[in-house]
Amino acid sequence: MSVIVAVDGGGSRCRLAAFSEQGNLLARVSIESHASPSISPIAAWRSIDNGIRMLGTQLKKDPAWRPDFLMMGLAGSLQENRRKELLQLIPASLPRALVTDGHAQLMGASGGEPGICLAVGTGSVLHWLDSQSRGGMAGGWGFPVGDEGSGAWFGMRLIQHYVWHCDGLEQTSPLMKAVAGRVGSTVSDIQLWTTQSESSVLAQLAPLIFEYASRGDELAESIVSEAVSHCIKLVNLAPSNLPVYIVGGVGDQLRPLLENVLTGRVAKARGDALHGLLQLALQHNGVKG
Repeated sequence: MSVIVAVDGGGSRCRLAAFSEQGNLLARVSIESHASPSISPIAAWRSIDNGIRMLGTQLKKDPAWRPDFLMMGLAGSLQENRRKELLQLIPASLPRALVTDGHAQLMGASGGEPGICLAVGTGSVLHWLDSQSRGGMAGGWGFPVGDEGSGAWFGMRLIQHYVWHCDGLEQTSPLMKAVAGRVGSTVSDIQLWTTQSESSVLAQLAPLIFEYASRGDELAESIVSEAVSHCIKLVNLAPSNLPVYIVGGVGDQLRPLLENVLTGRVAKARGDALHGLLQLALQHNGVKG
């Protein structure tokens, strides 16, 4: 039996699933480490390789087992040098294909039909497929320059407000007190965060903002509102007659607010990125999904 392994790799975690050519799910694993070439191609392959071995254990395969096809959807895979470096790390004997995680999420959410997928997790990106099967993309430029509204962006904005507060430019608030308890209050502690470049680390602060926004904290609410505005700007770049699918951990948190703006356009995702990758793998191998 041929086995297809799909890999959904983001900036904070990596999910893998093994499928038969008939599309049956055989096994799946989740690893709490990134698989993004933009962070590190070597670390990304390490996560993927580890996940393949874990799937092999579930499937009772030999430790040296490799799937018949590896279909990867990875954040940051459009940068040619990092993409090439990652692909060179994969054994040449292992057939593989690589797309962005956003494209995989679009395929899974829409089932390959026309639609818009707003993916907001550690990073943020918009992909769409119109009625003429023409694709498009916006956002997804990578943190810290882009990825507005993402988990990493939330963390960055929170630390920005915190240092302004420390300088006396902003008044104290319940959220600022919570940040002090989480980040610290000395210059040494704070600079560990102001110089933090790992998107996955900064994204760990996003839940704090949503928690305090739910309590009515004005600063937290303002950051969430800013994120919604960024997301709407992205959606408005795509054709306006398409359904909108919102995915990702931060996307789930923002969905009620986005639905209020995108009245009647937000649709329930048909599947996740792993299902999208399965479709792409079957198409790549000439099998009708």
